[in-house]
Amino acid sequence: MMIKAIFTGVLLIAATAAPAQQLLVFPAVTDERPGVNGSLWVTTAMVIKTDPDDEVTVRRKWVCLADGGFVDDPATAPTWQLGAHAASGRLMLSLGGELLEGTGATAGAVALEVEGGEVIAHSNIMDIRWGRYRPFYPEVFGQGQHVPALRTPLLGPSHIPWLGGCRGNRCVENNIWQFLRNNIGIVNPNPEALIITGAVLPFGYAAGDGQVPGIGEWNGSPVVETFSITVPAFGWKQFNWKSTVDYVGQFTSFSPHTGFVISLTPDREDLPYYAYASVVFSPDPDTGVPEFSDPMFIPAEPGYIIPIIEARNNP
Repeated sequence: MMIKAIFTGVLLIAATAAPAQQLLVFPAVTDERPGVNGSLWVTTAMVIKTDPDDEVTVRRKWVCLADGGFVDDPATAPTWQLGAHAASGRLMLSLGGELLEGTGATAGAVALEVEGGEVIAHSNIMDIRWGRYRPFYPEVFGQGQHVPALRTPLLGPSHIPWLGGCRGNRCVENNIWQFLRNNIGIVNPNPEALIITGAVLPFGYAAGDGQVPGIGEWNGSPVVETFSITVPAFGWKQFNWKSTVDYVGQFTSFSPHTGFVISLTPDREDLPYYAYASVVFSPDPDTGVPEFSDPMFIPAEPGYIIPIIEARNNP
């Protein structure tokens, strides 16, 4: 039975603890998807049997997209067979276009169900402008991020451990260009919408009691900076997050060039979800230098991190 909704996003692969059946989740895009600053992205997903004698079946379970996705019919879902003994049957290597087959989307979240044995599962999401792209082999190299399979969904509050600083804006020190673009991704593999609220913990340099600079969390604002995102049923959202508070302009003794921790709270604690961040070092928009992307993939971790301001206001 197919549950459908419309949806565009990034691909993912998830996993359960049971060795007989695993569900693996990765973010992914279709082949040669254009991105910002002239980037050109490709995804490769790799599933490798740990025991070469296992007979392993890999089947797409569901797809999450920006406006809503669907659950695959097991009888017609894209399927890969990894037979026993043959060296060529130990590895499944698929491009993003294969993983998102039949969706009409160029990015999203995909779950692959694995039966028959334990596997190693990773993907690469790469900007191939400075690399090689020969899809028929397939031979794909580029600058990008290595993404391990997300094997355990989140339940209840979680947090993104660290995002780059500079509020996502121009940040030049000692004539060195530093521009960190923070993208946050949420995957909702449920048949109903999920609302995620984010609470921001900014960290930076501040003048200490003896006029000696120190590093810590900003606690001079009366309220915590927050944001909210609604992810539809079987939905995937990846959005560029920028701090809305000008800490440097409003509070001259504080410079949040160090970074941010983001706590996430879903409106339903009984619905599983996945969350991650992609932090990209991007070119100077005026000169185009450097001409490459170098992103980091940061999966969210369980547990709410309480901002100092929130703790102070709610003793």
